Amino acid sequence: MIQILIQYVLLALGLMASLLLFLSVKREIRNSQRRMEQMAAELGEKAAQETPVFAPSPARSGMNLNKRVLAIRLLRRGEDVAHIAAALGVPRSEVELLVRVQQFVAASAATAPAESR
Repeated sequence: MIQILIQYVLLALGLMASLLLFLSVKREIRNSQRRMEQMAAELGEKAAQETPVFAPSPARSGMNLNKRVLAIRLLRRGEDVAHIAAALGVPRSEVELLVRVQQFVAASAATAPAESR
């Protein structure tokens, strides 16, 4: 008789512990949902308030024909690539590319008459 009573008491204690755990998990889930809703509301407010830090400038076209001619003239005068880029207001890399193309054209023009003989 006592053994059966002990079994029922242990069963009741186990069920109460399970109920207590279930209720605590439900409370944690409810708190987590509230926090998530608050974060979502804050994020929505911040997204609505944010403005872009800077507006990107439109991409400029490369060197136009006048700038190319002027750059080649300055090159033939012996000016430095950095000086040419600063004078024309173009990136140094564009002037360096123009120098390489000009050297390639000059080299191919020098070898063309020799090959045609």
